[in-house]
Amino acid sequence: MCPLYESGEKMENSEKFEKETNEELEEYLQNNENLGTPRPGEVRKCTVIQIGPEYMIVDVSAKTEGMINVRDLVKTPESYKPGDVIEAIVTSYRGDDESKLYLSEKKYVMRQLLNELKKGGKGTIVKGHVVRKVRGGYNVEIGGAISAFLPGSQASSLNSVDPSKLIEQEYDFEVVTFEQRKRGKSYNIVLSRDALLNKERAEFLNSIQEGQKISGKVDEITDFGVFVDVGPMTALLPRSEISWDKNVNIKERFHVGDEVEAMVISKDPEKGKMSLSTKRLIPDPWENIESKYPVGTVTDATITGIVPFGVFVKVEEGVKGLVHASEIFYDNHRRNLKDYFEEGQNVKVEVIDLDVPKRRISFSIRKVEGDPWEGVEERHHVGETLESKVVKLLDNGVILEVEDGVSGFAHISELSWNFVKKPSDILKKGQTIDVKILEIDPESRRMRLSIKRTMEDPWEKLSKEVKPGTPVECEIVSVKNSGAIVKVLDYDVEGFLPRSHFSGEIEEGKTVKAKVHKVSYNPKLDERDMVITLKDNFNSKKESKKKEESFFNSGPMTTTIGDMVNQKSEKQK
Repeated sequence: MCPLYESGEKMENSEKFEKETNEELEEYLQNNENLGTPRPGEVRKCTVIQIGPEYMIVDVSAKTEGMINVRDLVKTPESYKPGDVIEAIVTSYRGDDESKLYLSEKKYVMRQLLNELKKGGKGTIVKGHVVRKVRGGYNVEIGGAISAFLPGSQASSLNSVDPSKLIEQEYDFEVVTFEQRKRGKSYNIVLSRDALLNKERAEFLNSIQEGQKISGKVDEITDFGVFVDVGPMTALLPRSEISWDKNVNIKERFHVGDEVEAMVISKDPEKGKMSLSTKRLIPDPWENIESKYPVGTVTDATITGIVPFGVFVKVEEGVKGLVHASEIFYDNHRRNLKDYFEEGQNVKVEVIDLDVPKRRISFSIRKVEGDPWEGVEERHHVGETLESKVVKLLDNGVILEVEDGVSGFAHISELSWNFVKKPSDILKKGQTIDVKILEIDPESRRMRLSIKRTMEDPWEKLSKEVKPGTPVECEIVSVKNSGAIVKVLDYDVEGFLPRSHFSGEIEEGKTVKAKVHKVSYNPKLDERDMVITLKDNFNSKKESKKKEESFFNSGPMTTTIGDMVNQKSEKQK
């Protein structure tokens, strides 16, 4: 081969190799931006290798690995993982041989943010975390790199939040002040949360029309209404707009977090306020109420309240009225209505009055059930014995209920064949006892009853078997100055023992042997009297005879023994 040819061929191959090598180098350099020795101030792409308690080790595609102090990170160390790629600024080389490379992610992000703020200036929207509460407001960290001040007057939505929970949440803020100082080496940034929210509220309110339906979540419940979170703002659902029922229980109706659908009834974009209504989603129940509930209508109702003068009932949402006590029972006896009704109970009522302008409606329960006195003479008759219940104890007798709505009166003289001082001595309220009807007056709604006439008259047997002078065994029932009331044990009737018919002292509850002095029995005149004596020679004393005749002639025993005793006491004073 010719040497010249060989030399030319080698030169051609050398140029070709050099060209290919330069192209490969250029391509390599394009694909490896970080190639070369990093210089302070240079931005480097870093791949996370390891995260330690103080430093994060990163690969910067250089001869040595880089180190980033956790204080120079924009997020917490736990937020990074091996393989993540971030950008950071080379800050310095350290160590004896300056072989350790240090970088800062925070300085890189700070540079980027400052550039954005310079371009955007006032009104720029930034994201940040509240770091701590300081005098007059809050310290906010933007992007984890820049410190800014949030005045308390511009953070009304955050002032009620627990400071410890503010750090957990990232918020949007609007820049209201951006100033660079000392030739750009320092800066002053003031933020506002309210300005941003006010704009969002205004935009939201301008997009909403009154009468429009809107959904939200219950945020807070108060006595005057419910606050509903509708997204960019919180709207008020006033108590008066919750239900057509004025006495609605808000805390039973709503709970925090409940989904609510309501109607927008008013809005004020300038003040950022909006009011809602849930009751207006349904028609006003008082519209056309005269056609739904005309007087005389019988309908189902639910008892919502019980008061001394009646019960409140609801026939539908927003339509509530009163059943006055006089429209519950046909008799005039005062009763504890809670003994007969309870809240939530279902009853049938009749509409008896309707006042649409005042939104008032009155009902009756007794008219639905009917007047129990109608046809009472067909159901009961004079002389009938039936079971009744003691409703009320009076000084002069008792009121007894013979059936629902029908009561009668038993005079104290009709309670027992013996003398009764007080009805409460022998009867109790609520007690069930047999009575005999003595008289029925439907027009006056009255019935006269007797308890004693349901039992055999013990005086009839006594009048046949006992004569003056008959020995009897008696129990001393009560002792007065004028004498004593005694019970003849074999006949269970009471007689009078005058003070002049015994000597010494006698004790209540003791049993004594005595004699009958006089007996008077005339059932037609309701006369039943008996005088007892403990003296054998009583008849021989004229003066005493006059006294006993005075006692004997003072009236029927069952109604006048007490008067006889009192009269004698007055004479002895």
